Amino acid sequence: MKKIVLVGMAAIMVLIVVVACRCLLSGVEDSRRRESKAFRCVRTVSVYAALVENPTAARVLVLGDTVGDYSGFFEHAGLVCETEPKGEFDIVFVSGNVSPRMVKAARKVLAPDGAWAECIDAREMKASVFKTRLQALPYECVHVWMPGEKDWVLVGRKADARPRLEDMMDLFAREGAFDDLAVAQCNTLPVAFASYAGTREDMLPAFSGEDALVEPENFVTREVAPVDWIDCDAVDADIRDGALREMRSMQIVRRIVLVGDMQAGRHDEEKSAEVWARAALRNPGDTILVERLERLSVNAQAFLKLGKAAMAARCYDTMAQVRPDDPMPVYNYALCMQQLGKADIAELAFKRAKELSTGTSQEGGGK
Repeated sequence: MKKIVLVGMAAIMVLIVVVACRCLLSGVEDSRRRESKAFRCVRTVSVYAALVENPTAARVLVLGDTVGDYSGFFEHAGLVCETEPKGEFDIVFVSGNVSPRMVKAARKVLAPDGAWAECIDAREMKASVFKTRLQALPYECVHVWMPGEKDWVLVGRKADARPRLEDMMDLFAREGAFDDLAVAQCNTLPVAFASYAGTREDMLPAFSGEDALVEPENFVTREVAPVDWIDCDAVDADIRDGALREMRSMQIVRRIVLVGDMQAGRHDEEKSAEVWARAALRNPGDTILVERLERLSVNAQAFLKLGKAAMAARCYDTMAQVRPDDPMPVYNYALCMQQLGKADIAELAFKRAKELSTGTSQEGGGK
C-alpha cells in the first residue's frame, strides 16, 4: 500500500512539473510574440482600423484581458482611454476575454455614431465559428480588417455612419502617433487599407466548408473590396482619386502576399519568394509580409539549433530575395554555407553582405 501511495505521489509530481514547464514555455512564446516587430505592427494597424472607421473619436473604452497591448497606441493618437463603461464612448475596443455582462454594459455606452471594434484570434478557428462571430455583431454595417495572418478586427457601425476621407488623412498626420506608425511602416492611409478585407456580406460567401479552418487565403480569389462607405465629398477630386487608387493598389499587394503564402504552403519556396519579392517592392510594410519574414527568421534559427544548416540557408535565401537590400539574411546565409563546407559561396555571400551594410555595392553607386 505504501509503495502504491509513493508511486501515486511521484506521478502527481511529474504531472505538476510537466504542467509548469508547459506554462513556462507558453509564457516565453507569448512574451516573444509580444516583443516581436511583426506583432507590434499588427497591433498598430489593428488600432488604426478602428480609428479609420471613426477618425474624429475622442474617447475609447478598452475591454478584455489583452487590451494592454493596444491602449498605448490609442493614447499616442490623442484619445482618452478608459476601462470602465461610464459616460459615452466614440469607440469600444475589445481584445481577449471579456464577460457577457461587460459587453452588454459597453454596448449601452457606445455613441450612436460610434464604432465597435472586436479583435479576432483566428488561430485554429473554424469557418462556422467565424461566421457566427460575424453574424452576432448587432450592427447594420460590419467591416472585416486583416492586420495579421491570424489577427483580425471586426468593426461594427450604423450603416449611415460614413467617415470622411479628409478626417482619415488627418488621423495619419497626428504628431503623437508618428513613431507608432513609422515603426509599423504604416504612415499613410492607403497602407492601412491593405488590411481592409470587406464587409460582412463580402466575407460570408468565402466560407463554403463549415468545418474548414479560417485562412486568409479564403479571400485571395475574391474581388478587391470597394470602399464606397467613405465620404469623399469634401476632398478635391484629384486627391480623392489618387487616395482611392492607392488604397486599391495596397489591397492588390495584400492579395499577392497571400498568393505567396499559398505557394509556401505547397512547399514551392522558389515561386513564393518571387511573389513576396514583387509585393515587397510595392509595400514592404505589409503586415502579413512582415509576419512571414519574421517567421522565416525564427524558423532559420530553429533549424540551426537542430544542426540543419541547409534548411536554415533556404529560409535566409528566401528572405534575401524578398528584401535584397537587407544585409542580415545574406550574412546569415553565408554562415550557413560556411557550416556546409561551401567556402566559395560563403565568401561571395560575406562580400555581398558587407557591400550592403556599407553601401559600397555597384547598385548603390559605390566604388
